[in-house]
Amino acid sequence: MYKLLSSILLILCFTSACDRSPPQPTTNTACQDIQHEFGQTQICETPQRVVALDPRSLDLLLSLDVQPVGYAEDARVLVGTPQFGTTVDVKYLGDRITTNPIYVGTWQSPSQEAVLKLKPDLILVGYGGEQALYLNFSKIAPTLPLSQSDRHWQDDLLTLGRIINREQRARQVIQNHNQRMTDARVKFKALRGKQLLLLSISGLDSIEVFTEQTFAGNLLKDLGFELVQPQLPVRYGAIPISLEILPQLDAEIVIVMASADSTVSQIQKLWEQTPVLRSLPVYQANQVYFVDYHLWSRITGPIATELMIQQLQQLLDT
Repeated sequence: MYKLLSSILLILCFTSACDRSPPQPTTNTACQDIQHEFGQTQICETPQRVVALDPRSLDLLLSLDVQPVGYAEDARVLVGTPQFGTTVDVKYLGDRITTNPIYVGTWQSPSQEAVLKLKPDLILVGYGGEQALYLNFSKIAPTLPLSQSDRHWQDDLLTLGRIINREQRARQVIQNHNQRMTDARVKFKALRGKQLLLLSISGLDSIEVFTEQTFAGNLLKDLGFELVQPQLPVRYGAIPISLEILPQLDAEIVIVMASADSTVSQIQKLWEQTPVLRSLPVYQANQVYFVDYHLWSRITGPIATELMIQQLQQLLDT
């Protein structure tokens, strides 16, 4: 009887061991709760498939050496009418892209269907996106607004770096930026304190003076320039003015951003053909420079900042 019971127990133990499931790999249950203007986004795994719904988010992502699976471009810089699910040329940031991110529409009107097909595990929105946009895309995947400040990208970069496990890289990007700014201040030393007028122009009836409250204005001030601005009401960091006011603004350097859907060459030609503008002393002294608003005021990330500093050095020949 004892031998029989021992045999039965042995068989039962063997059967139980065979039926037992193998140990499952443990999962990381630590979640990050990110606070933002629309509430809170919880992210529990390191994202692998990220969609950037605006140029600023793309800049931040690429600066961390992360490639997006999808991207929404600004409607004002699109060439032609690209189809959802295709790839598009990305202005100024394209040489940093090594994969083929799928076009999911414009940041003004991104396609939920196109994003859904990409099966993202993180969606980035910027430009202080509307809450409806955030809520709609949050139904697809964790969605994070990256718009802490129109002037500074460092905090958003650190937040994103922490989320995607690239915090050390984020710190390195900021360190490189600080060194680049130090070097640029040395190169612009002879121009320090110069009166600089920063304009946004899309037509003679659409002229704005940008102040230090804007991304480009803040950068120029940090580099040592004194921004010229009329004593008029400021709206979102800019001051709308008429053409007739421009001759009253005493500037030693003028930087003109071609805005809306205008091109640099169009605004430069407009300036040359307008008597009031071409007669300005600063223009006669060849100190008026024309740049692209998209680079100077829409992307607003570390890569754009680097490109702006490079262009400024070329324009001012320092």
